[in-house]
Amino acid sequence: MDITKEVKCKASKKAQEGDKVTVHYGGFLQDGKKFDSSFDRAQPFTFTMGVGQVIPGWDQGLLGVCTGEERHLVVPAPLAYGDRGAGDVIPPGATLLFDIVIVEVERAGDNNKEEELRRKQEEDVNRMKKEKAEMKRVEQKEREQEKERRRQSQIAKAEEEERQKKEDEERRRAEEEEIRHKEQKRKQEQQRRVEQQKRREEEEKKKLAEELRSNQKLGEKEEAKLKRQEEQREQESQRRKEEEYINPEDEYYYYEDYAEESSCESGELKTQVTKSPGRCRKTAREGDQLTMHYTGKLSSGTKFDSSVDRNKPFQFTLGVGQVIAGWDEGLAGMCVGEKRTLVIPPDLAYGEQGVGAVIPPCSVLVFDVELLEIAN
Repeated sequence: MDITKEVKCKASKKAQEGDKVTVHYGGFLQDGKKFDSSFDRAQPFTFTMGVGQVIPGWDQGLLGVCTGEERHLVVPAPLAYGDRGAGDVIPPGATLLFDIVIVEVERAGDNNKEEELRRKQEEDVNRMKKEKAEMKRVEQKEREQEKERRRQSQIAKAEEEERQKKEDEERRRAEEEEIRHKEQKRKQEQQRRVEQQKRREEEEKKKLAEELRSNQKLGEKEEAKLKRQEEQREQESQRRKEEEYINPEDEYYYYEDYAEESSCESGELKTQVTKSPGRCRKTAREGDQLTMHYTGKLSSGTKFDSSVDRNKPFQFTLGVGQVIAGWDEGLAGMCVGEKRTLVIPPDLAYGEQGVGAVIPPCSVLVFDVELLEIAN
């Protein structure tokens, strides 16, 4: 204990056990950390000496003080809060430092003043209880508001996911409807071309028959000439069929299956994956409708066809003979986004017939293909 400001007073005015003492104080740990202060609250503290209302260090260290006196107390743990400490504020076994200013010493015989101080202390206690209750109510309200915000956020997120799901489903249906419409249009156009070709052939046959009937009396030379003309017409008709069969202006075209026996040298289909998309949830199977880009080349490197150049993907059904056998075999198991290179021997392509002037007989074909979409 150090007396930092000494005030002389009569012995009858010095604080004794049973007296009420009003003080201002600041409490610190040994590391200088402040844990309490009546100065900060601007509210002095009143207690009765020697009856256990304060720690023993105060009851002992403030005996004999006078009004206006100042003392510095160093209170060891046994005279403070001992090995238990005081909540999160004062650690167990802490030595405490107090700077204390004596505001007033009231002797035990002054009943009126004592009653006033007691009432004031009760008011302070009640006020502190109300403040704590209000703080607890505010904290509880904030927790409830935060909980409600999180709930509303979860509801909004679920609604957004449901809306996105509906939009995706509507988009998928629209795409399927568009594909069906295109397929129907393609079939109608193909049927129209077939019918037109049939009509042209019938007209040519009728015309030729009329010419033959009108020239029955011609000599062998004229008959031979007419036969040559008929052969030329048939060749021209076949050539138009072949050219129409691979027409870059058509949105779709199909290959015939030339897997019949031929005089071409047999070979083996070679497939090389040039790009893998990584995760693959669905692979191409027989009966699937595939949408792809491709570039076809001869083994010499000469390009004969490309959907990439036309910027128009090609659609067909896998495994039903709509394309050459090399495609039906070489595209099975592909993933969307995957790229492959197919080296197709003649017996799995166009065989010894070839395709007009575009693909010579017994040609080995090289296709660079990319699968864009799979539809059932």
